[in-house]
Amino acid sequence: MADRSELLKQPVELTFYRPNNGTTNEQFMDLMGSAIQTKFPNVTVKFIPWVTGSKFEDVLSSGQDLDIVLLSIGYVPQFSKFGLGYDLNDLIKQNNFDLSHLENTSVDFIKKFGSGAIYALPIFTTAEVLAYNKDIFDKFGVPYPKDGMTWDELYDLSKKLTRADGGVQYYVFMASMSHMLRVNQLSLPFVDPASGKPNIDTEEFRNLANNFSRFYSVNGVMPPKEKYNKEGDMFTKDRNLAMYAYFNSVAITAPSDMNLDMVTLPSFKEFAGVGSQMYPTYAGISSTSKHKEMAFEVLKYLTTDEMQTKFAKDGAGLPVVKNAKLIEAYGQDLPQLKGKNKQAGYPLKPAAITTKSLYDDLVEKQALNAFKDVIQGNADIITASRKASEQAVKDLEAAKSK
Repeated sequence: MADRSELLKQPVELTFYRPNNGTTNEQFMDLMGSAIQTKFPNVTVKFIPWVTGSKFEDVLSSGQDLDIVLLSIGYVPQFSKFGLGYDLNDLIKQNNFDLSHLENTSVDFIKKFGSGAIYALPIFTTAEVLAYNKDIFDKFGVPYPKDGMTWDELYDLSKKLTRADGGVQYYVFMASMSHMLRVNQLSLPFVDPASGKPNIDTEEFRNLANNFSRFYSVNGVMPPKEKYNKEGDMFTKDRNLAMYAYFNSVAITAPSDMNLDMVTLPSFKEFAGVGSQMYPTYAGISSTSKHKEMAFEVLKYLTTDEMQTKFAKDGAGLPVVKNAKLIEAYGQDLPQLKGKNKQAGYPLKPAAITTKSLYDDLVEKQALNAFKDVIQGNADIITASRKASEQAVKDLEAAKSK
């Protein structure tokens, strides 16, 4: 390993890439690029934006250098698929980098994914919250939801809110089910790591689907079929949905005139207090990088209190370091979060992060089809989950044969 003082003097260009995300060069520089160049004057930052022609395959075939790749957790398997994963263990030891100061489940996941190899470090994260429209609760004189509720308690509360008024039908609770399944509180993976089979025709999946589907027909009132997968619009645009489960960013992206707040995601009574899984963004060093030591200096910097505070204040994500003061800093620079229950977005007991595979999207699609069939009354959960599982098996076989 090069002497650190000498390393920081050598001029170097580091190329960053963030696949599967519409981050522009300007947004990247605001997020971290400018701060990196200020911290390391010897570093020139280059960013490859995600646009047409910049998929992983395109970037690799073009021969562009890659040094640091920013990865949503769902994209970690792709990183390894293309042979870009580089084990950071040696650099971690050489730099005496303390992994224990980072959020446990995010570190546990990346260790397990690499079977001991560590291909990336978490830099910020997010989790699910229950957002609610205070105006609807006030309109009907119903108490707001509270932190620490169970799903059964929320269901009882929901019965008081499903009603029509002034020609408007109000609905109680919905979720972005694709995200809810990805970070589900039962830590059920889409693909069973032992068998390689989809986890749809299982008791665990049926329990998840039954828990959420009951909210779509409270007091016998079902939402219009054309509103499926548009629950977010019902909450923020139509404003006839009282509660919506989504990542904590929902309070940032909602219209400024919306009277909303957040509470912790309700938990299953069998797993009291267990929130959603964390959904971290990682930074990994490409195996093709010619500047791995300098790149690791940058990774270290991204996990410092300085940068974690910046990410938090900007609302880029929840901090991944174990520091309560940094969690409190989340959204401090965002007027739309002033007075909001921001702490709700950081589960005290996050569920263990599930294993990820290259084929999660295929299984997720069929799991969502099963859920849709149930809430729209097309099939019971046993029939729907079995049908979806059979199709997922076919989809997996076809994908693996390519």
